[in-house]
Amino acid sequence: MKMPQDLTLSQLESNLKNQTEMLPNIMPLRANPELLKIKPIYHHDLIAEIPSPIEHILHPWLPEQGIAFIYAATGVGKTLFSLNVAYAIACGGNFLKYKVPCPRKVLYIDGEMAYKQVHSRYTQIVAQQGNLDFPDNFCLLTPDKVYPMRLPKICCPEGQDFYNQIIDREKIEVVVFDNLATLSALDENNTDQWKMIQDWLVSFRPKGISIILVHHSGKDKKGYRGTSRMLDCVDTAISLQDISQNDEESEKIRSRKFKIEYQKSRTFGGQDSLPFEVELTQAGWNFESSEKNNKCRIIEMVNDLGMKPKDIATDIGLSVSFVYRMIKKARQQGLIIS
Repeated sequence: MKMPQDLTLSQLESNLKNQTEMLPNIMPLRANPELLKIKPIYHHDLIAEIPSPIEHILHPWLPEQGIAFIYAATGVGKTLFSLNVAYAIACGGNFLKYKVPCPRKVLYIDGEMAYKQVHSRYTQIVAQQGNLDFPDNFCLLTPDKVYPMRLPKICCPEGQDFYNQIIDREKIEVVVFDNLATLSALDENNTDQWKMIQDWLVSFRPKGISIILVHHSGKDKKGYRGTSRMLDCVDTAISLQDISQNDEESEKIRSRKFKIEYQKSRTFGGQDSLPFEVELTQAGWNFESSEKNNKCRIIEMVNDLGMKPKDIATDIGLSVSFVYRMIKKARQQGLIIS
């Protein structure tokens, strides 16, 4: 067997050519003089600089330059939830537990619903949250209104350039993409295809623009469809789960219940990151923390059924230590007598 040092120059060139032909996806490096201007930040600069504190578009889960990921099963209500969030941001008001410190300009891009359906939901939201003080703060892109043209996909350079121009021209501060399945043509399980969208989403950070991306959940209602890399760059991932009871009583009052659970919370924690339950009725939205709801169930199980903490934990699906804490609090408040 010939060693590399024994090969002739022509043989080495032939081997190199063969190896290059076997790797067609490798692109040659191109010199870019502008890259030479990039310099690392040294310790003394890091210590000397005092960045401004993180400001929130919507507290606690959407900071400035933030990327949020909202997902739910088909028909659960992710568009209605996302529209309410977007309108609250444009209005400068509150929605559920969320607070908007100041109004921002929002672009809502819907790739799925008929315009009449979006319009109906939007007018309901206006009636519940109040009219906009700044009418230019909310704008919409929807397929019906661009027909016979189509909304470009966000997974190709042409589509990304189209949206970049609109966002820059209209001075948009928050963009909602609803939803990934209809606004892109990528294979959701293909990590390489997702990377092109991820790089584009991250490119909005230096511009001070925040992004909300709406997606579908997977077979597991707490999970989402597609590659695990989808959450790499996001600050917040929200799972919206339908917990409505399909009985006659719930149908009569025409209400739906959802559980909002944070699967990722990079910029917040503690009480703010706890899951909570939401009820949607004809009168609007109501919410209750899961801790409060579980506490009521635990009190009933102790007082009415005489159940032990370990059995309660197994039945509800909570940790034993959490159940003990709730029982201790309830006894201190005189809600459990035994």
